[in-house]
Amino acid sequence: MPVISRFDRAAQNGRIPYLSAASMLQASSHEEHNYTEVVDVMNSRCIAAKDDARHLWRRLAYNLLVTNVDDHLQNLGFLHVANGLYRLAPAFDLNPFPDKDRESKMWLSDDIGPITSVRTLLQQAAYFYLDPPAALTVLAKVLAAVGDWRHEAMSAAVGLTAAEVEDFAPAFEHAELRAALELVS
Repeated sequence: MPVISRFDRAAQNGRIPYLSAASMLQASSHEEHNYTEVVDVMNSRCIAAKDDARHLWRRLAYNLLVTNVDDHLQNLGFLHVANGLYRLAPAFDLNPFPDKDRESKMWLSDDIGPITSVRTLLQQAAYFYLDPPAALTVLAKVLAAVGDWRHEAMSAAVGLTAAEVEDFAPAFEHAELRAALELVS
């Protein structure tokens, strides 16, 4: 039995066609694109574009709160469903970077720039089909998921030492986390 299950495999190890966001946007590796462009292409190529856009916004909130700044077009993808239509693939390659500035690699939009604050992310939630109350609900769920990170990090499943947990603390415990907590309380 494998240690992990691949999300691009179906029954009897059949392969589910996968496209990275770069492929979906027909972008080369040196081109810069942003999340609103991804939503635009999702609107025309995804079978459940609104649901997928909402889920993408949840990932953006998660990335900000855990300082995952390795967000780029190759770390975002889509699985083929039928008739040339896709769904957002499960998240992968999510890593906290305690030694990096909390700034997304991909910009939110051309006019906004990188994601650096919860407030900016909330201001653009409508583009991802979330009204303000729904965006705050999603943010609260993300906060709940990352809130007990120290306990999870030291669990048998992860196995970090207390010293390693302290090394990672800046990725999880920061001003944007506190701002998010204030917004949802």
